[in-house]
Amino acid sequence: QIVQLDKLTEDLTSKKKGLFMESYNSVNENFKAIYSQLSGGGEGFMTLDNEEDPFSGGLQINAKPRNGKLLKLESLSGGEKSLTALAFIFAIQEYQPSPFYVLDEVDMFLDAVNSEMVAKRVKESSVKAQFIQVSLRKVALTLADHLIGVTRPPTGISKIIIQPDLAEVSKYEEEALKKQAKSEENIEG
Repeated sequence: QIVQLDKLTEDLTSKKKGLFMESYNSVNENFKAIYSQLSGGGEGFMTLDNEEDPFSGGLQINAKPRNGKLLKLESLSGGEKSLTALAFIFAIQEYQPSPFYVLDEVDMFLDAVNSEMVAKRVKESSVKAQFIQVSLRKVALTLADHLIGVTRPPTGISKIIIQPDLAEVSKYEEEALKKQAKSEENIEG
């Protein structure tokens, strides 16, 4: 019986490692592509501290910003860390999407060019999932499908701004007019 338990433990450990490595390799490939996209041509990749026994070590994220040198995550600047972390989140999303994401000022430490890259990636990813993004960056606001905001003009009285996606509103308006016309036809006929 002990031999059977040892065999079962070995089989389960092997399956667990296989599933982990499959996920790791997929997320790493996604990360490479997405980091390159977000950084405008940089290189990023993940490594395991111990590939033979991945559960006994950690995961390292390495990034080489465009025109920069290869560094581990902890050695990157604030903006580079933000961009790298976002690339990692999007890489996981590509592998196993969640239906909903909330991003709270993730572009705060990014320059204008990188903020635009992230805003475009959020827009691209919003086809597969819903995003709520809190941002003060104009580019993120201009690429958003819907805007809900609060401003505080010099008068000191807050103002709520709600800007729906006008194309979507037009679609609903057209559908309502078609229903109304059909209803009127049924009444007259």
